[in-house]
Amino acid sequence: MLMPESVSGFLVEKDKLSFATIVSEGELFKEDIEIKITTQGDELVISPNVDYGYGPELFIGNFLNNGFDQLLYSVGSGGSGGYSFYQLFSLKGGQTKTLFDSQDFSPVISASHQIDDVIKIDYQGKLLYLDSSNSGCKNKDDCSLQISSVNAILPYYNIELGRYYLQVLQRIYGGYQANTFGYITTLLEVNSDGVHTVNIGTLRNFEY
Repeated sequence: MLMPESVSGFLVEKDKLSFATIVSEGELFKEDIEIKITTQGDELVISPNVDYGYGPELFIGNFLNNGFDQLLYSVGSGGSGGYSFYQLFSLKGGQTKTLFDSQDFSPVISASHQIDDVIKIDYQGKLLYLDSSNSGCKNKDDCSLQISSVNAILPYYNIELGRYYLQVLQRIYGGYQANTFGYITTLLEVNSDGVHTVNIGTLRNFEY
């Protein structure tokens, strides 16, 4: 049985108020997830690329800086890795367009242990550093460093510009996935011509 998960009102075109509803099958683990958009009696159905998982949600905001709203869909994978999948949609004239898909986000990143509990990160040629003194990693030889795929995306609101950005978090871990040293964060700007990196950095002692 299809069950509604959430409903929100928003503007995708001038003077056209729309409502979005997530419907799915299952109780905790959801399957056959769809997003139904209703605009002035017309209905549009979006089938996200990942249509299964835990806790599917929608976030609605002005990512394109065009005065209208776009839909950020998320669904969790479950498990110790804490991964989620994200897809950002725009709607206009009864048509949808995918502006961003987290499965396509794969910057080339490597990490290595340095002296004095410092982790050196090479993010596509740009160097970042992270303090790992509280990592609980006793033996660096048994704590080879790994970079996860997208763990989470946080909508980042710039109040001065009145628009949202995508703040992408990737986990830095060693030995096993739950042994987290910190996160690499990438701030992305979404425009009509594509997605652009605004800034990269690291986070420690942070929970999302």
